[in-house]
Amino acid sequence: MLAGTNVLDLSRVLAGPLAGMLLGDLGANVIKVERPRTGDDTRGWGPPFDSSGESAYFISVNRNKKSVAADLTNPADRELIRALLGNADVVIENFKRGMLGRNGFEIASILSMHPRLVWCTITGFGADSDRAGYDFVVQAEQGWMSITGEPDGAPMKVGVALADVVAGKDASIAILGALVARARTGTGRHVTVSLAASASAALVNVAQNALVSGEEPRRWGNGHP
Repeated sequence: MLAGTNVLDLSRVLAGPLAGMLLGDLGANVIKVERPRTGDDTRGWGPPFDSSGESAYFISVNRNKKSVAADLTNPADRELIRALLGNADVVIENFKRGMLGRNGFEIASILSMHPRLVWCTITGFGADSDRAGYDFVVQAEQGWMSITGEPDGAPMKVGVALADVVAGKDASIAILGALVARARTGTGRHVTVSLAASASAALVNVAQNALVSGEEPRRWGNGHP
């Protein structure tokens, strides 16, 4: 479906890499840029590791990609990234606010130079926040923990980093929508996804029940209201 679509994955850990992997699963050519020597944080998150030394965590969200090592603070590596940008249809990144700009990659300028580019920024708490996006914190603050667990027990987190997973899937959907719009208009766009907003949206009927009834949701254990 996405054969011939070039994706530059500048993200790390979970939500961004998951979005890039899903695009790769759909046929896109995905190049993942990692830090020299250490690579993506998740390369060292184990055990378990497979027989070649790859962590299970890294493998789970980075299939169907090619990796290159590049350091944003290195002038030669910055030129490499600019060359990859020039050939990209999609960029995915989850850098802290201002990090790219300080290293010569101001997003608005890049988009003005490459108007067909679809740029996806993934944040923890929105484009105007400097807070790091930790799944545990998002699950707590967006209400997931208050509705998870035994009815008379303590709040619990979901056993998977699901806020990251949902945000990654939302990012891939937003990118696909932007690619469809580009096919119609010839112009790309900058889409932004946050873990917090995705987690709130994922409350679906639980959130709507609270809005309609005015009552706080509660824990049901393995039951269903």
